[in-house]
Formats: sequence, C-alpha cells, structure tokens
Amino acid sequence: MPIPEMTPAQKYEKFCQTHPQYKKMSMDQICSIMIKEKILNESEIEELKKPLFHFKEEATHSWQPKGYENLGLYIGTSEEKNTQKPTNYVEKPKKYHPQFPKLEITDDGKVNLSAYTLENLQKKYDKNNYDIKTEQKNNITITTVSDKNGQPVFSTTSNKFFGTKYIDFYNGQNRESIILNEKNEITEYETLTNTNGKTTFKRYNIKTNLPESIHETYPNGDRKNTRFDKQTGQIIYQDYWTANGNSAKRYAEYSNGKPYKIGGSDTKTEYPLVDDLEADITAKNKLGLPTTRPSIEENVLKRITYSNVYEILNEYKNKTGRDLTQDINDEIGLSKDTRDKLINHIETLYCKSLAPEESGDYLAQKLFDDIQGLGSGKLSEHVKMIDSRNLKYVLVKYRELTNEKLENTMNNTDRFTTFLTEYLGFYVDIDKIAEDLTPIEGLLTAISDEWGLKERERKALIKQIIDASLNDKAPEIQSRIRRDIESHPEDNHKIEVDIYRAENSNSGDLRNPELKNEKLKTKENKTFSGQIKQGETGDCWLLAGLNSIITKPGMRKELEKLVKIDPKTGDYLVELKGEKKTYRITKTDLNEYTALSTGSEKVNAIEIAMDKFIRDENYNDEEGKIFYIDEDFGTVDDVTIDGNFSKYLWRTLFGYNPNLFDIKIDSSTEDFNNPERVYSMSLKAGEFISISNLAKSEKQENYEIISRHAYSIIGSDDENIYLLNPWDSEDKITITRENFKKLDARIELYEIPKN
Repeated sequence: MPIPEMTPAQKYEKFCQTHPQYKKMSMDQICSIMIKEKILNESEIEELKKPLFHFKEEATHSWQPKGYENLGLYIGTSEEKNTQKPTNYVEKPKKYHPQFPKLEITDDGKVNLSAYTLENLQKKYDKNNYDIKTEQKNNITITTVSDKNGQPVFSTTSNKFFGTKYIDFYNGQNRESIILNEKNEITEYETLTNTNGKTTFKRYNIKTNLPESIHETYPNGDRKNTRFDKQTGQIIYQDYWTANGNSAKRYAEYSNGKPYKIGGSDTKTEYPLVDDLEADITAKNKLGLPTTRPSIEENVLKRITYSNVYEILNEYKNKTGRDLTQDINDEIGLSKDTRDKLINHIETLYCKSLAPEESGDYLAQKLFDDIQGLGSGKLSEHVKMIDSRNLKYVLVKYRELTNEKLENTMNNTDRFTTFLTEYLGFYVDIDKIAEDLTPIEGLLTAISDEWGLKERERKALIKQIIDASLNDKAPEIQSRIRRDIESHPEDNHKIEVDIYRAENSNSGDLRNPELKNEKLKTKENKTFSGQIKQGETGDCWLLAGLNSIITKPGMRKELEKLVKIDPKTGDYLVELKGEKKTYRITKTDLNEYTALSTGSEKVNAIEIAMDKFIRDENYNDEEGKIFYIDEDFGTVDDVTIDGNFSKYLWRTLFGYNPNLFDIKIDSSTEDFNNPERVYSMSLKAGEFISISNLAKSEKQENYEIISRHAYSIIGSDDENIYLLNPWDSEDKITITRENFKKLDARIELYEIPKN
C-alpha cells in the first residue's frame, strides 16, 4: 500500500518541530524558508493559508482556533478523541529547548515537566516495548523508562527536600542529564560517555556553556579529576588517583591556566609560580646587569589570586628569605607606577584572604608605618583595603601601636631626662615629654593631623573609612550614624567613637531597626512596673539594676525623683544625679530607639538616657580608652549599652560611694530584704554556660541560670533567695540558699548614700 502524501499543513508542522530555531519567526518567514528548501511550493502555500474549516452546529468536537486563524489550521492535541478532524487539522506544535532538542519547554521557556508525568510517559512509550516504574525513597521520587532489555532510555528524579530535579536521557552507556531548580529553570547539565572502557563525566555551567568539572575513570580503575573556573573556563585544579589509592598520586593547582602548585603522594610539593617570580626579579640582561623579566606583570596580576596569595607569599619568603612586596619595591628595573600596581594587587588580595582580625592587624601596621614612620607612600591604597570585616580590628590595633610607641618613647627618654634633670638642676617630667612626643591617638585623628597631606586628601581618607564602617549596615543605621557624625564633623575623636558604635550596631545599639521589639498590647505605661521584658541588646545589667530598685519602695521613691515628665511637651527628663547631667527624652527618641525593653516608658527613658550618656562619656575621653574588643560578646567595650554591671547604673543614677561596692557578701546570712539596699548578681564563669536543677520559677519548674547575664535579687527568707530575670520580670525565681552558694555568683550591692 503506497504511503499517503503529507498535506501542506502536516509538512509545515513537521518543519516547525524539527527546526525549533525558527520558533520566533512569523508564518510567512517560515514559509519563505520552506520554499527555498523546496519543501513547499507556491500552490501548497496558498492551500495552507485557506480559511478555517467550519464544523456544522451539531458536530461533536472540541477544536478551537486559539488565535491561529491566519494559519488556516485547527489546533488541538492527539489525546482529544471522538472527534472528526478536519483535513487541515494539525496538532499544536510542541516547543523544544534550543540547546537540548529532546527537552520540551513551555511558552515562557521553562522546562515542561507535565510532559514527563507518569501518565504522559505511558502515552509516549508503548507498553509493549518499554517498562515504566516509579520509586519513592524518603524525599526522592525516581521515574524510569527502560526498554525490554532492561536498559534505561529516560528517567526523572525529584528531590523535594532540596527542590532540585534531574532529567536523564540515555543512549546505551551514555547519558545526558539536565538539572533544574525549584522554578524549573536549568542550572547545570551533565554528560556521561563511555568509550573503550574509559568513562568521562562532565558537568557544565548553563550560562557559559563551559565545563565546570571533568571526572575520567580508566579501565584499570585509575581516575583523573579536573575543575574549571565557571566564568573563564580555565583549568583551576587537576589530580590523578590510582585505583586503590587513598590520596592523589599527583595534583596541580592552577591560576591563569598555569600550575602554581604541584604535589601529591609521589612527589614533593613544588611552587612553579614562586620559581617564576624569583626568576622575574633576579633576571639579568645580555650585559649581565640586573633587570626584570616582562612576565612579572602577568605572574603577579593574573597568577597571584585571592585563593593562593597567602601561600605564595609564605613560600616566596621560605625560599628566598625575602618579602615579595619588598623585593618588588626595591626593583629598579620597574617604574614606580608598575611597582605600586603590583604591590597594591598583592596587598589587597592578602588582606581579603586573611581572617578579619589578622587582616586588621596587618593593615594597622601598614597604616601606622605610613603615618608615624617613613612608610611606603601608600597611605591612600592601604585605607582602600579597609572594609567592614576588618575595620574594628584596624582601629583597635592602631591605637595599641600608638600606645606601644608611647611606652617605647618613655623608656628611651628615661636616661636622657635623668641626665637633663641633673644638668639643669630641676626636675624634668619624663611622662610629659613622652606624651608630647608621641600622643596616643586613633587612626582618624592621626590622619586628620597628617601635615604631609592636603586637607581635602585627609577628608577623603576619613570619608572612605566612615563609608567602610557603614557598608554592610541597613539604610536606617547608615543614616543615623551619619547624622551622629555630622553633629561634630571636625572632631575626629568623636567620629571614631561613632564608627565603633556603627561596627557594633548589630548587637549593642538600642537604635538598631533590625532588633525592633513588638510593643506590648497594653496602654502606654508611664510608671515603673514589674512588666519589664528585655529586648535583644545586652542591657540586662541596666534592667536588672532597675528591677532591684523598683521592688524596694524606698529606693523606688528615690528613683521617681530622677525621672519626671514635662507637662507641656510630655518629654521625659532623666536626671543622672551621680554625673550631674539631665537628658531630655522626646517622643522622637522613643520612636527611633527601636530595640528598647517593653513594659514601661519610664524604663525606656532611662535606657535612652544611659545610652546617650555612654556615648557622651566616650566623646569626652581625650585619651581614647576604647581599645578592647570582647569577641564572645561581639561588642567593643564601653562604646554601647551592651555588657556592664548594675553598680554602674546605680552609681550613675544616685551617686558613687566606693565603700558600698564590692563588699564581701555571705549569701547564707545576708538579708536581701533590707529596704535601704539593692542587689544584683551574675555568674562568674567566663564562657556561656547554663546551670539547671538548682532553681525554679512561677512559670518553669526547672529554671536555668545562665552566665554573662544579670539578675535582680529582690528578697529572701530563711531558706530561699528570690530573683528576677529581666527577660521576663513577672516571673519570680526561687532558689535555696544552699543552691545559691553552688552558683558561686558575683553579688553587687548598693545603698543610697546618706545626705
């Protein structure tokens, strides 16, 4: 029986399916191509464009034009049954991925996963010739289509936990895999080929169409692995393994397509890049005179990278006994601009490769040499290497270095001043001379005083440091810190304090919007109450100190005298009697300070006043005592409201009497009900620990007491001592005197001085 000739519509459909690259063209454009290819002639084109065939009203069908009127085609699918198809009927053309012709896609270019459901696969693959099965393993679903010989031809794998999907096409022992994300977008693809027993597995980056990795396994079991840079496609690593080896027999790490490190179990580790750099610098010209090889720029700028800079510098020093940057700086065969470019490249990468603290120490020393000593003339370049990771360490280390210089100056002038005193016949103050010669100053102050720079250059450098401190902060924090800085633009010591606060904004700043607390669903409480709940900052010492006062009527009465409300404005006036200062706390302050405790606006007013006072105290500290970082707390000591002792609050509010602090208290006999005394406690442990099974509360039968946290001691009886935790001041904690002794707690005591 002769094969019936295809209709023009069928020819058109087949051409579209087999030429997906033309899918965006109009019908006229496609027809023109088909005429050139002699697939259709002019008369067939005319037939193709005839008007749609119309069924009679009573005909049973489901065909709808769907916007293809100009094609002269009815659009439908082969699954629609019990319908008399018109002669010019074609199925709606399926779309295929231009890079993966077997892969169906939707109109928006995403993989059409509905085409690979079990139901549709059963329609596509004849059950007489193929077996289809689905397996479910935890979060993974695998559907496989195999031929009658049991060889897979197609499979899909879905991992619900990770949201990834694999689609695999098989051709004998070869396989092509497409990896999809949760949005059904292709992220990677892989190929597996087997040639004469050698298996090669390649993974590709879909964006660049370049291989990311190649794994090769040989018939004897040996294997080779190669990795490539995702962006450039250059090789970055390669290793060789024997079949039974527990480590790589040989490996090579690459930069700019060339090996910089070679090693493995059967070879000594070598550094070809170090050899090249040494040869670059020690080169000689035809006359035997020192010169520099032209390859030095490529070897430094392209082959020294973030990944290998630390190792290359160390190996260069181990081999030559010299510092690479110093060798480059001393190289007369290079222009100054080239030397600066090479050294800046190395130092920038080196700083980024180090841990923040190490990077800060390294940069601080460079900056100190630039400003205080002969330096390298690279102050601007070194400032550019400061970022939000290392800034706080730079500032701290720089101050330590100036302090060390002061001590050295004092030691060196000791003998001279003794001689001078004897010679002049009157006492010469060594401390005064040393401080005049070498003041303790922070980095910003030092830059501001650097007479070797023009004023605009100094301001530009200071601005760079400020910008670095705010780089990774939320916009609200950036605008607030900048506002603080703008209030004293010429006072660099204050600017330095603000930068410290910016560095610590994630944990210790009451104005940090990221630490915003939900307001209690009660009316504004303008009294002192026991409803206090600490926010996410570390001001437990302050709240515990207030709770101790609030629970003692006599003390509370004294506290009420210090926090008043302005009847005209509604502002709070908080008097810090011990410091002879009064702070006005406005509605704007209450709104801007988002990380306050909840429960009492009066308590909030004290929190804000103390925060303002801590900042003012640091502003006025001319010696710049801020030099200590407590990494366990994540704070810079004395700069924010984080981390302190309740006695600091009591001293500031009421006045300081040194005889009433640090008294040895015997918790087994002390009467914590004394109306004239207030107490707080914290564990002495240096690390964060919790102690269970010693206390209970009204809400928890087994209450944990944790270290690095302050508690109020609000009373006692013969057997028990009663505490409050500022995390929830309505939950009274009970602990026996015997168990309290086991805590080995630090107890703080305060008694209002008698007038």
